[in-house]
Amino acid sequence: MTLAGDTVLLAGFDFGSTTSRAMAAHARLSLNCVTGRMEFTQPELCYRSEACFTPFRDDQQLDIEAIGALLDSWLDAITPDRDSIFSGGAIVTGLAARQDNATALTEAVESRIGAAVVATARDPMLESWLAFMGGCAELSRHHTNTGVLNLDIGGGTTNAALGMNGQVMAAGCHSIGARHFQFGGDGTTLISLSPFGKALCDHLGLSLVPGDTVSGQDIERITHWYVRALEDIAQGSRASFSSACGALHEDCPFTPSLPSSTLLTFSGGVGEMIYATLNGQDLPPRALYGDLGVDLAREIMASPLLSRDLHQAVPANQGRATVYGLTMHSTDISGATVFHSDKIGLPLRDLPILGTFDMQTPVSRLNNLLTIARRHPAGVCLRLASDTPPDLATIRATGEHIATALEEARLPPELPLIILTDHNIGHTLGSYITRWGTLPVNLMVLDEVPVRDARFVRIGLPHNIVFPVSFYGMS
Repeated sequence: MTLAGDTVLLAGFDFGSTTSRAMAAHARLSLNCVTGRMEFTQPELCYRSEACFTPFRDDQQLDIEAIGALLDSWLDAITPDRDSIFSGGAIVTGLAARQDNATALTEAVESRIGAAVVATARDPMLESWLAFMGGCAELSRHHTNTGVLNLDIGGGTTNAALGMNGQVMAAGCHSIGARHFQFGGDGTTLISLSPFGKALCDHLGLSLVPGDTVSGQDIERITHWYVRALEDIAQGSRASFSSACGALHEDCPFTPSLPSSTLLTFSGGVGEMIYATLNGQDLPPRALYGDLGVDLAREIMASPLLSRDLHQAVPANQGRATVYGLTMHSTDISGATVFHSDKIGLPLRDLPILGTFDMQTPVSRLNNLLTIARRHPAGVCLRLASDTPPDLATIRATGEHIATALEEARLPPELPLIILTDHNIGHTLGSYITRWGTLPVNLMVLDEVPVRDARFVRIGLPHNIVFPVSFYGMS
């Protein structure tokens, strides 16, 4: 049996447009005295890699062989026993995620530690959520009556997330980043530009092609457009994205109602340079990274709007916010009263969350959901919602409704069906659904799992009797 106080190993891997990082931590499984749920507490970092350039081939595709070697070196440094990794995350972000072979990178991760880790090539809302949780969650809890807006600016994207009291309330993603323009060792010769960089040049009337020497005036025009767009994001405005060029840069719109007292913070590689400069370090030359990161940092600090809170609100982890969020926040923990059939084979990956039902949902509605489930032989997930903990009679009636729907839908007995609930009812509900083991269904009921507005779920191998549950496809 898992007892509060058990220590587990968590790992995170972040592959971005410019740099990649790894992190690992030991954390305790503890019971929250308020919610009664199991959660990770007292994290102690045991490994933090140096940032390294994300390996690309000459054709700008990801260098999977070099990435595999990088993963092996990180894992060897973290632990000699890869099976000891309980949970964590791996994510490919920005321009790296847009490469044709990005899925090969996630396969490289899963082939090494797939039982424990969620790997996704492209999930912009998850990126925004992770960056906030990894950098601003504690800051947000400290400023209890103030919103915190974090702009995570990397090589390919700016991921915006607005949070209050440690919870993300709204998120967005825009293709604004440092590496849409890449330069040679002199910092002025253009080596390549992304399709977004080409569209911006066309919009600004700049005729730039690889091999050209880019003038300081042209760089100022490019960064001015980026910073004006960032100012609009910081105000919840879409003004910069009304043109064809702007619409191309708007991956997931960010249009929340921002409280007037909202604090503005930055993370990602550009954010890290901004706060380092405030601490007295000089900005490096453009040639160091070969992109516009230095120029973006300088222009952000010169913007009265974007620089207003730089001295009073500093997020944790900064350039490592996403990888810290991956390590500590990409995975939830089930309760200890899980129900699962003997046939459930773990880990379960990429299960679609087909829908949500409650204790009063009629059998006909459940039947419709289960009919859709028949199209997903690898397994599906449903969420059971309830505002208050149900009593035994309600659990029994709900279990009978689901059992009746399963009989009517004639779900294949080998198809994994996962039900998530945030109440401590897993084993009891599962027993009623299966009519105490007499109904042939491949069922798992995971209880005490917090609600996440997501489209897919992954379930890892258990640590004693609790299971890691990872979500992605965040809304």
